[in-house]
Amino acid sequence: MASLILNTEIAAYKQAINDHFDTFKRSIVVHKQPIKNILQNTTNQLLGYEENSNVVDYTYTPRNQTFDAIINYNLAKENLQIDNEIKLKFPNQIVEIKVKEDAKNYINQDITEKITFDNKTFNLISTDVIKNYQGLIYYVFYLKETF
Repeated sequence: MASLILNTEIAAYKQAINDHFDTFKRSIVVHKQPIKNILQNTTNQLLGYEENSNVVDYTYTPRNQTFDAIINYNLAKENLQIDNEIKLKFPNQIVEIKVKEDAKNYINQDITEKITFDNKTFNLISTDVIKNYQGLIYYVFYLKETF
C-alpha cells in the first residue's frame, strides 16, 4: 500500500522524536518492593517453655533502577483541589512521564512502590499508554505526588 509519507521523511521524523527525548530527558528512579531476606538464629531451644527460642530476623534488600524520562508537570494546572475549610486552592499534582521500553518493562514487572525525581515521591496511578510515532514507540505513565 502506498504511503503519503516518504520513508526518508519517516526516518527524519523518528530521528527528530529521538532528539527531542534526548534533549529533554531527565533521570527518574523506580523503586520496587524490596526483597525480604530471612535470617534465623540457631540458639538452642529452652526446655520447659512453649515458645520457640529461635528468633527469626528479617532484612530487606532494596530494589531500584534509574531510567531516562520526559517529565510533564503541566497537568497540575488543570487539577486544583479546593479546601473550603481553610479557603485554599492547591494543585492535585498529577505528572506525566514518557519512557522507553526498558523502563516500561521494569515498571510493569512486580510491584512498583514509588517513583522519585526532583526530590519528590510519586505513586503510579495508571498503566502504560502507548505513544506511536510512525513506528517509534514510547510509553506514558501518570503519577500522583505523595506528601
